[in-house]
Amino acid sequence: MSENPKWPYAGDSEVERARKIALMYRQHLRAQSPTICDQLDRAAVEYGEAWAAPHVLRHEPDDAITTAQAAELVGVTPEMIRHWARLPHPDDPTRPLLPRFRRRGRDMTYLVRNVEAAHEAYRRAQHARAVARSTKTL
Repeated sequence: MSENPKWPYAGDSEVERARKIALMYRQHLRAQSPTICDQLDRAAVEYGEAWAAPHVLRHEPDDAITTAQAAELVGVTPEMIRHWARLPHPDDPTRPLLPRFRRRGRDMTYLVRNVEAAHEAYRRAQHARAVARSTKTL
């Protein structure tokens, strides 16, 4: 992962930075031409890049959401959500970073508030590791 000291969200990967920049461009396009933005959103979805055409997710903090919904909520992959469910919490290793809630059929569910908290804790831990690496090289 290539760090960018000017980037305001330490710990973001190059892909995360690129996506945030693309979404910023999209917001400006939508303000200038909603029709063209809608056309490009449809094309992005058809190409399998639904992240480029965000839609409003409406979840309450205590809602149980599936792995796929959790991934979409915080902009990571479902594999990352499953990884968080196996990781110990960086502030308290006796508990998981992302507690599992229940099963819904074959799918695991998580509470929205826990997904958001795990995302924030993971980003903080990533940032701390990046800072530690950069101070070692100085």
